[in-house]
Amino acid sequence: MSDLAWVPQSCTLPAEERPLQVAEWDALLSERLTSLSRPQPLHLRLDLAGGQEVEDRVRDLVERESGCCSFFTFTTPPART
Repeated sequence: MSDLAWVPQSCTLPAEERPLQVAEWDALLSERLTSLSRPQPLHLRLDLAGGQEVEDRVRDLVERESGCCSFFTFTTPPART
């Protein structure tokens, strides 16, 4: 993605790192997303396929995203077996 103008001003991630983090999200979702739903107007549920490795990857990315974009709230329940 070459144009990251949509990123809110309150994001504290350095501008040069933003494309890298966007690429991580894009890769994760394109590889693992199985479904999504919007149960409430400000709530998006993403279901991802994979085991513990994917769960660890999600938790790492969510932690980093929460660190720079405090306007997001993530809930990452344990993977279903």
